[in-house]
Amino acid sequence: MENEIKEMLGLILNKLDGLESRIDSLESRMESRMDRLESRMDRLESRMDRLESRQDEIYWVVKAIEHSNQVHGAEIDNLKFKVSHMEGTINAVGDVITTRKAI
Repeated sequence: MENEIKEMLGLILNKLDGLESRIDSLESRMESRMDRLESRMDRLESRMDRLESRQDEIYWVVKAIEHSNQVHGAEIDNLKFKVSHMEGTINAVGDVITTRKAI
């Protein structure tokens, strides 16, 4: 009977050793996977930072283009005003010439 108990205890210890080695293996695999996940997360964060930076750059380029368009619009309006003023002056000179010819 004592031998049977020793044999059973030996089997139980063997099973426990097997379970312990399987748990160690699982822990090792989980640590490896966690390390890979952390590495991927770091790369994703880096990519997000670069994307945010590019988005900021694009925003400022668009703002500069908008400002440039406003400036060009104002310059065109100024030129239209000057052309209209010159047209009025030329018409007035033409009217003076026409009235002098009539005299």
